[in-house]
Amino acid sequence: MEPKIIKKSSFKLIGFRLTPNHDQNEEQHHINRTVSHLRSISEQIPNKVREDILVIQIYPTMEQFNPFQDKDSLLIGYEVENEEGGTEKTNLYTIEENMYVNCKHNGSRSDIYKTYDYLYNNWIQKNRCIPLGFNMEIWKDDGESTVDICVPVNKLP
Repeated sequence: MEPKIIKKSSFKLIGFRLTPNHDQNEEQHHINRTVSHLRSISEQIPNKVREDILVIQIYPTMEQFNPFQDKDSLLIGYEVENEEGGTEKTNLYTIEENMYVNCKHNGSRSDIYKTYDYLYNNWIQKNRCIPLGFNMEIWKDDGESTVDICVPVNKLP
């Protein structure tokens, strides 16, 4: 799917905050374990908007950041309608309204860096956008063949 700009209203996320790990394999294992745990407690979160899990990678605001080394934190959770629900171990986060470059990654999650490379080093620059310091992956419940990627941006005039 060709990237497109969409607007998403502010929303709530119930889930977990992880500290990034600079070892990519270890970090991916920790993310997958957290996603599995979240799915196992899914029924304890009654106000989910959908069954898809959001993986949000937050970066420090700096020039020439390296997304593999400069992650600030990770949020993994379900989008929810309101603040009610969750478990005593989950946290509530608010993601503010943003414009996003939305793109579908088809294929293995181990190759998702290719889609990010295209977005950040090609499409975003050519379309005069400035990334806002995080990105969001929407993991479907059907395995790893399709992941929606959303990168919040400001559009330059």
